[in-house]
Amino acid sequence: MIRSVRISPAVATAFLLMILSGCATPQQQCIARETSDYRALQAQIAEVEATIARGYALHRQTIPYSEARFCKTSSGAVYPCNRTRFHRLETPVTVDISAQRKQLKALKSKRAKLSPRAEAAIAACRHAHRE
Repeated sequence: MIRSVRISPAVATAFLLMILSGCATPQQQCIARETSDYRALQAQIAEVEATIARGYALHRQTIPYSEARFCKTSSGAVYPCNRTRFHRLETPVTVDISAQRKQLKALKSKRAKLSPRAEAAIAACRHAHRE
């Protein structure tokens, strides 16, 4: 069962500002800096919720491999060369769903404590760096 996560409009607006802008304004930089713990916690909650919904966790690893190709020197001479590429492998891992639910409950409790601080930090950033 997938549950929606509710966040305050102030925090949602801050996230959208950061995503939509390639070059962050001082206000956006302030918000990003001051809400990094909250955003990391949100990502952790989303991961645990996805694990519960799937019924298993995913072990992610990045595996390097070589790709044979041809390269050119500055004078135009062609020679064989290798390029390192990376492949991402996801492997299912069994987990204790009841333990995941306990972890999710603890994470949500922590989020409830961090949320007022994040909202206050956003308000302070908006006040300090008016756009």
